[in-house]
Amino acid sequence: MSRPADHPLRASLSDLMHARVIPVFTAPAVVRSWVYLLSDVERAAERTWIDSLPGEHGAEGWTLHDIGDAGGMIWERHGEFSTYLKFTTQVDPDAATQNGLGFCSLKTADFAWLSEAPGTVFRSVEIAVFSYEPEPAQLQASIDLTQAVCCDVFGGKARIWSDFRMHDGGAGRIYVHDRGLQNDELSRLLQNLIEIGHYRKLALLGFPVARGLMAWLKEAEARLFAVTSDMASQSASQEQVLDRLMALSAEVEQRVNEVSFRQGATRAYAQLAEDRLVSLRENRVEGYSTMAEFIERRLRPAMRTCDAASRRLDEISSRIGRVSDLLRARISISLEVQNQDLLKSMDLRARLQVKLSGLVEGLSVFAVSYYVFSLLKYVVDSAVPKEVAHWLYAPMIAGILALAWLFIYHRKKKIEEQAE
Repeated sequence: MSRPADHPLRASLSDLMHARVIPVFTAPAVVRSWVYLLSDVERAAERTWIDSLPGEHGAEGWTLHDIGDAGGMIWERHGEFSTYLKFTTQVDPDAATQNGLGFCSLKTADFAWLSEAPGTVFRSVEIAVFSYEPEPAQLQASIDLTQAVCCDVFGGKARIWSDFRMHDGGAGRIYVHDRGLQNDELSRLLQNLIEIGHYRKLALLGFPVARGLMAWLKEAEARLFAVTSDMASQSASQEQVLDRLMALSAEVEQRVNEVSFRQGATRAYAQLAEDRLVSLRENRVEGYSTMAEFIERRLRPAMRTCDAASRRLDEISSRIGRVSDLLRARISISLEVQNQDLLKSMDLRARLQVKLSGLVEGLSVFAVSYYVFSLLKYVVDSAVPKEVAHWLYAPMIAGILALAWLFIYHRKKKIEEQAE
């Protein structure tokens, strides 16, 4: 029996479920991750630069490279940014924990090649993982405990510390105490910690945009209020109000086009960060904030500002639409009034025309009768004596007038019937 043909995407979609795995499964380990923001031009050059590095290329956007003896590098392509992850498991735990808790184990020379990567560095974080619980004094030397986050994660199988500050080397620091992580739990924990920080900071890209939008919205709302007031008081002509309203509407649509992508990306990044925080399964450590509390306390107000700016932008667009409808209704009513006045004028003119036509018809009867009588008079004068002809003039005139009137009347009726 022959085997059914596989769908072309079956294998690739199955492999996709296991693609995003950091190959670090046991402590000790040191991981460092970077986020690079790229323009369209830099994005085009990125793949060429990646292909020039030694290593094993997998699916586009997810490539594992061997960089010397220090470990590996993983590159991942996203919509508007790319991430690089450098890791090493060749760490002496005793020496590392006694000397900076393993931070800066990856020397600058280990990733100097990254300085040639297209784009600009937006974020970097260094994570040290050891099966050693440090003393507070050791932690304080590397992480500011006065404003640090500390919590148990993954059901208490690990404890993390971080102060969300940039340290020597230009990276944030997270220390992970492995208390018994099994299988791929360490890999998933590292992935969550990295993505929480990346998406949190990427979400904040929308905050400056929202603040700038808020300032513009205040001025735009004032302009809309002025337009509405002028329209209500009729202190400006409808043409002037319409011109100002159309100009404001065009500016609003331009703003919508400018910020719509950033607003959507901000909401998506914030939601991803919240989803990853849920995956940590945090438990509180007395005296410290959890990572969710710390991030929400700082991220939530910024996201509310972004949401408020989006709502105000939608609202002013709707208000402009309502004002446009009112102005359109007013213009429509004005046109109807003008049309009614025009129809009345046309009706009056038509009545005058009818009266004039009646007058012309009467004059036409007399004119036609005069010419016909003149012609018949010549005939009668030549055919009968003068004494008899004078007696014939009166009935001739009466008959000619009657016949002329009947002729014009019937022609008028026929023309009216044809017009109908």
